[in-house]
Amino acid sequence: MSIFSLFTFAVFAFETVLSPLPDDGIAIPVPEPTPEISFGQLLNYTPPAVLGAATEEPPTPSLTPRRSRKDNFTIAVLGDSMVDTLGPDIGHLKAELKDAYTSVAFAILNYGVGGENIDSGISRLTNDYTYLGQYVPSLVSQRPDVVVVESFGYNPYIDPTNELDRHWLALAKIVDTLKKSLPDVKIVIASTIAPNAAIFGDGALNWDSTQKQEKVARIKSYLESTIKFAQSQRIPVADVYTPSGGRSEFINPGDHIHYSDAGRELFSKVVSDTIVTAKLLE
Repeated sequence: MSIFSLFTFAVFAFETVLSPLPDDGIAIPVPEPTPEISFGQLLNYTPPAVLGAATEEPPTPSLTPRRSRKDNFTIAVLGDSMVDTLGPDIGHLKAELKDAYTSVAFAILNYGVGGENIDSGISRLTNDYTYLGQYVPSLVSQRPDVVVVESFGYNPYIDPTNELDRHWLALAKIVDTLKKSLPDVKIVIASTIAPNAAIFGDGALNWDSTQKQEKVARIKSYLESTIKFAQSQRIPVADVYTPSGGRSEFINPGDHIHYSDAGRELFSKVVSDTIVTAKLLE
């Protein structure tokens, strides 16, 4: 389903690696100077003019916008509170997609419900519901072009017996339901930011260290299983879990569970990049 392109490298560096101080007497190597011109810039590089020679302004390179198969798309994002707290129309995601497809109009539908596990997500596909006093039509009734299915990992089953097997089968049921109801739909599986056991729930739950570690271990197992599910089914996967690494900058400083604004941006960036790389709109 996804064919990844050549000649473009996206390098994300999320943690600074500190080298140990050298022993006395050991010379510190001087870093090599950074090239003034990158390889990508070299392709359009014009050497500086020789003094006294006639010069002319180099042409401004034009960026060819990506072509989509139509000029408007509806994208639905299904999940728990980790989707709900992205905002009603998930503005960060819309902005990222608009950067990639400048002439396309996007409608982003938030199908996140706080405190609900993946079985509730299955129900929301084909059943209308009310959330926070607002009526919400079933997801498939809106006939989205793309559905992003988040892991529901922050709301594991109450009974942990065979929970990852049950979760795997629930993901499969969501995919099957979407394909049967919307034969042309494109699906992305997303695994959200990683929790941090040292601070999880501080300010909201105020658990002891054992409770934090146990809950975070379960959440991580769901997120990792979600990634494996997507890979096994050859479904594009937006892996936000790995680059986030449980870093506090991506976590809300109020409840230490949901996103900070940087976390929302990271989630939206990874989901958008996955949609673009997989050419789901082309």
